[in-house]
Amino acid sequence: MYKNIEILDKKKHNKTKFSNVDALEVAKHIGIVPLGVDEVLDMSCVAPVLISGGEIGEFIAFTGISEKVTLYKNSEHYLPRFVQTYPFLNIVVKNENNNYNTVVAIDNDKKYVGMKKQNSILSKNGELEKIASEKIELVKRLDQQRNISKIIIKELQKLDLLIQKNLKIKTKEGEQTIIEEFYIINKEKLVKLDDAILANWARKGWMGIIDAHIKSLNNFQKVLVNQQ
Repeated sequence: MYKNIEILDKKKHNKTKFSNVDALEVAKHIGIVPLGVDEVLDMSCVAPVLISGGEIGEFIAFTGISEKVTLYKNSEHYLPRFVQTYPFLNIVVKNENNNYNTVVAIDNDKKYVGMKKQNSILSKNGELEKIASEKIELVKRLDQQRNISKIIIKELQKLDLLIQKNLKIKTKEGEQTIIEEFYIINKEKLVKLDDAILANWARKGWMGIIDAHIKSLNNFQKVLVNQQ
């Protein structure tokens, strides 16, 4: 999944259809899931909530490394919006002025997307059909919540509160890198911040998110051991 991502285009995809895909099945195929800020608390109960690397940091959930080693062997856990909206998603692209723009895209996987699938994306008059419209609205709401995450991470970066990490596991073949780069919040530096900063973050609701992130770091075992 997510191997043939294209920007959704009314002309190019005017006859494209998509299958109904169980969100649980999507989740089994994704080990790193982008989160809206309002999803951090739900995911922190069962999975490590990390901070992504790269130019634009955001909260992500580490949920598995394969279909066999995943939280999503069953449906008891929260399913993030990112997997609920498949095959639609948001991607960030640079325009000609090197500014970032977020656009709706589709995973043009032949298994789930094509001319003979179940659900049309567009009607004959070029309007979004009901199911496609509902998924794309969910994509947009997720993007709004992801943007709040990015604002929080930027503030953490400005105050040098992030520690870079990687995730490696031992296998029969040797050490294997699962996540090359991610970040966690430095608790020691956090508690030394000026009270005015912490009070401001508390008023914004950020401290609950930060606390959930820190506590969630105890959940690696739930993903890597208990699910095998």
